[in-house]
Amino acid sequence: MKLLTYADQVRGARVGFCLDDQIFDLVDEAATMGVWLPMEMVELLWLGPMGLETAQKVVDRVAAKAEAGLPLDQAKVLAPILRPPKILALAGNYAEHVRESGGEMPEKEGVTPRVFVKPVTAVNHPGEPIIIPALCTALDYELELAAVIGTGGKDIPASEALEHVAGYMVFNDVSARKLTIAEGRVARPRDDFFDWLNGKWFDTFAPYGPFLVTADEVGDPQNLAMRLKVNGEIRQDANTGMMVFDVAELVAWCSQFMTLEPGDIIATGTPSGVGSGRGVFLQDGDVIEAWIEKLGTLVNPVKGG
Repeated sequence: MKLLTYADQVRGARVGFCLDDQIFDLVDEAATMGVWLPMEMVELLWLGPMGLETAQKVVDRVAAKAEAGLPLDQAKVLAPILRPPKILALAGNYAEHVRESGGEMPEKEGVTPRVFVKPVTAVNHPGEPIIIPALCTALDYELELAAVIGTGGKDIPASEALEHVAGYMVFNDVSARKLTIAEGRVARPRDDFFDWLNGKWFDTFAPYGPFLVTADEVGDPQNLAMRLKVNGEIRQDANTGMMVFDVAELVAWCSQFMTLEPGDIIATGTPSGVGSGRGVFLQDGDVIEAWIEKLGTLVNPVKGG
């Protein structure tokens, strides 16, 4: 299923699904079958596999009727998960990206995943601008595959981890590479690390969507082509199979430290081709197209603050 959240002009944000570039309201369509489903994505995920199975029955029924819905290009599509419980993201999970950033990637057996948190206030919607903050002098993009937790858990074995994933999304881990806060500051150890981390936190720096595509439709998350363009120029061109730690390993790793909950997002790292690797950063008026096979295209303009 291609699930999404869209803005109904009268009723506000609603969960829907997409068939042939037509949007249908999941709650309304379920009601015609005498079935109740929630209008918010996280609440749907909290119903567990039963909720997604019920949603699939609704989708199948609508598909069989072949009726017209709301054209996708006429809808206001929002981030599929408006307020996720947690946004976890990976640093340095593609070896070529580590190298283009000036580092070396040791053998996998000798390293562990590097996970950081992006605040929920960074959530941004498809089509909405990424705002260049006043504190930022070098703005960058990072195309990533995001896994969305469906069934929560703690200390999840890697062998069972994909059973806890509801689906996948396109994610752009927008990053401020340079911040003016360093000017005139008394240097302390690890300042560079915290500046890097602060650069992940700004409002609008976590656009994702347009769809949450369920795991059964995606299949193997480690064999998806991915591509990012800026103003039509290809900047990143890779495959999710190039990850150092795969989705299952990342779910298992994160669950050692925290309980994973339905709606949690794990952004799995970016491949090479980021702007900092070539010294070319985003500018006011740029348009970013982030695409992952089977998941769709996430488009966001860039706007000066």
